[in-house]
Amino acid sequence: MKAVFKLNRLRSQLVLTFLAGFLGIGLTISAPVLALLNWQANVQARFLLDQTVVASRAFIASEQSDLQNLSLLVSQRPTLTQLLEEDSLPALGTYLTNLQTGAGVDLILVCDEDKIVIGSDTHIDTTDLCSTNKPAGFTSLANTNDPYLYASADVLQSSGSPGRIIVGKSTSTVLEELQEETGLLFFLVHQEEIIIASDPTLQKSIKTEADLQRFSRKPLNSSLAQRSVGINDHQYILTSFVIEEELGLNLISALNIDDQIILQKRLNGSLLLGLFFIILIASGLGIWQAQRISMPIINVAKAASKFRQRDLDTPVSIKSSFQEINQLANTLEDARVALQHAMAQLQIEKAWIEKLLNSIAEGILTLDNQNHITFASAGVSKILKTDIEQIIDRKADDVFITAQGDTPFTSQLPTQGQQRQILVKLNGGQERYLSVSKANFIPPEAVSTHRALVLHDVTNEEHIHRLLGDFMANITHEFRTPLSALEASSELLLDNIKNLSQSEIEELLTSLNMGITNLQALIDNLIEASSIETGRFKVSLQSVSFNEILQNAQELIQPLAQKYGLELGITAVTGQIMVMADHRRTVQVLVNLLSNAIKHSPENGLISIDHYVAGGNLRVEVTDRGSGIPKEQRGNLFQRFSHLEVPIERAKQGAGLGLSVVKAIVDAQQGEVGISEPPEGGATFWFTLPLVEERPV
Repeated sequence: MKAVFKLNRLRSQLVLTFLAGFLGIGLTISAPVLALLNWQANVQARFLLDQTVVASRAFIASEQSDLQNLSLLVSQRPTLTQLLEEDSLPALGTYLTNLQTGAGVDLILVCDEDKIVIGSDTHIDTTDLCSTNKPAGFTSLANTNDPYLYASADVLQSSGSPGRIIVGKSTSTVLEELQEETGLLFFLVHQEEIIIASDPTLQKSIKTEADLQRFSRKPLNSSLAQRSVGINDHQYILTSFVIEEELGLNLISALNIDDQIILQKRLNGSLLLGLFFIILIASGLGIWQAQRISMPIINVAKAASKFRQRDLDTPVSIKSSFQEINQLANTLEDARVALQHAMAQLQIEKAWIEKLLNSIAEGILTLDNQNHITFASAGVSKILKTDIEQIIDRKADDVFITAQGDTPFTSQLPTQGQQRQILVKLNGGQERYLSVSKANFIPPEAVSTHRALVLHDVTNEEHIHRLLGDFMANITHEFRTPLSALEASSELLLDNIKNLSQSEIEELLTSLNMGITNLQALIDNLIEASSIETGRFKVSLQSVSFNEILQNAQELIQPLAQKYGLELGITAVTGQIMVMADHRRTVQVLVNLLSNAIKHSPENGLISIDHYVAGGNLRVEVTDRGSGIPKEQRGNLFQRFSHLEVPIERAKQGAGLGLSVVKAIVDAQQGEVGISEPPEGGATFWFTLPLVEERPV
């Protein structure tokens, strides 16, 4: 590596030498050119500004001459003389307004010999203008910041009293016309304060003449961008000249140099681009020369580096004019072939082992001495429902999160050769029971012991075990309660039958009948659940009368309803309704639904049994007036061993098989079953039965 490093230094020095030489040449050429271009652009800009001053002075002089001619022309109009002699001021005002509009000036006024305005079309104070002795020029008025450019002429009346006509334009109007004529911006400065701009929207863009003069006095060796001032997102260079020394009026002209700046930047960019290409060519020559000298040995070093990166597919094919380098390359090629063969054998063995581990249903993973996961089989991915890449190199305690309050996962691992069930939580919060066994091993060349874990998901087995326990407890209770009642009633009947009245005997016999009915219903549900579970459940469909089904169910359930003081409200069957059903099992469906309604109904409540024809089906509804069934508990309502969380104690009784048997029977008869919530409260369980098609005789 030391030799390679020296060669790299040599190549770098060669490249830097070429770069330094060509860069020096480029700078020697480009620096004077950039300076010359900058100087030329500044000289051209200064020339344009000087021409601007000349043109501006000429334009103002032309405007003043036009005003002078206009004042002479107006002073010689007979109508003006007549109106002055008649002393008709309203008519004079109207006449002056018409003259002003036609001549395109801002004011025309007449002063008498005492310098008093006797006719005016403006609303400004023009007394000072009549008092001036200058025949033409700029003047300031009392109630406006806008100076006026004016010219005057004498008016001779026949009465002999002299008068004076004055014609003027506001400086803002003159500047707007000057901007339209030259395309430049102009600012009128009075005592170092901008008072008028040729574009009124720009008046507040720059504060004082000093700010403008600071940019106009930049040296010529500075660039246009450095000498320019920004006005409304455009760049201007400025110059200032006096237009009225007595009033202290200066005019600043601003020349837009956006195009010149862009052109200057493009020229600079072209020179820099050329310099960049010079550097690029120098780099290419330097790299080519350095590679020509050092490439063979560098290629040998790269080939050796590929071996370290496990790239054994690329052959070592290095040709050089040096025999020693060729011999070294041949030796490396022989070593590559031998290593490639050995690695291929190892990959085959590794793939076989991984396939074997992934084919095992149980999850297998390995942990290092810091409890980081170093390997995980496909079984682990299935248990955790996540990709293997997301758990490799993570701590086992961060992947297998135990229930709150339990010790960490790795602290619950069994000893070697033992098994232990551990409750863990998945990412979604779902709890799983894992049966874990552990084995310790030491990998080759390792200094610490690793552990292999075998994980088996026993959540379903644990769930079934708990369900069976709950089922046995419930079924024992369900059998014990009616049997105890039967035993008590039969003993009382045997011991005291001679002393009992007829009504008491009937009450005891009714109790015995109810107990037998409950046991029969429970046994029927157990038998149906068993046949459903084993796949031997069948129904015998035939044309039966719904009235008979309803009557049989009522006879079976009436004693139980009377026991709890409940009333059965049954809609009478009108006519003969024939359905395609299994008579016995359909009666069982109604008995199960009515029994369920009795459990959830308050005492002295009403249970309604309604039916109506919908399409080709008969829909039967059983409605109670209980507390209803929460929506979150309806999803599992027709599953086995399902119990509702309700406040009524008798509603908690039962084996949890009735509704699952109802669904199985209704589905087998090609009907539907469901639950709805009536507006008055409680719950409505409904199912449908196919009607028997009527065939013509």
